[in-house]
Amino acid sequence: MMILGVVRMLQPVHGYDVRRELLSWHADKWANVQPGSVYHALKKLADEDALREVASEQVGGRPARTRYEMTAKGDEQFRDLLSGALWEQREVEDPFLAGFSLMTELPREEVAAALRHRARRLRAENAGAAAAIASGWAVPENKPTHVRWMIELGIARNEGEIAWCERVAERIEAGEPYLSPELLERWKRGLGERDHASD
Repeated sequence: MMILGVVRMLQPVHGYDVRRELLSWHADKWANVQPGSVYHALKKLADEDALREVASEQVGGRPARTRYEMTAKGDEQFRDLLSGALWEQREVEDPFLAGFSLMTELPREEVAAALRHRARRLRAENAGAAAAIASGWAVPENKPTHVRWMIELGIARNEGEIAWCERVAERIEAGEPYLSPELLERWKRGLGERDHASD
């Protein structure tokens, strides 16, 4: 979707310019666009008739640079992908959640420290984003308005997670039990019943 979208906005466009534009958006961090895969993706999209090669130029000893533009098929594919991305709600894969699900296997002090560290890192991200806005980098004269809105969304998400990390760290440090004795007993009993059922 991102590659098709950039081609659509800048067409006809070289693969180098598509890659450079996506890197300037830091799309490798938030849209899972790997810079090394851009040229392959452009070629694949052209093979699938979503893009059309309109020119190939060679300057000096450099490799030939191909310009691409959208086809009707590519435009339809892009619109479908874009609508899906805007309307669907998907869970984001985050290794933190896998670690947090097994936090009971580490000392409480370590888990609380990890949560406070996560909150500090998120605060630093927010400070950087706020500085970008304050510096004028994300004002309408320099960037499209929706870029600022995306930065504001990142800040808002981080603020929610910062508050959660600190709240949970406090509860862990206060000694709040992870499992009540009754729940632990029911859990163990349920595991035992499953083992007998499989015999």
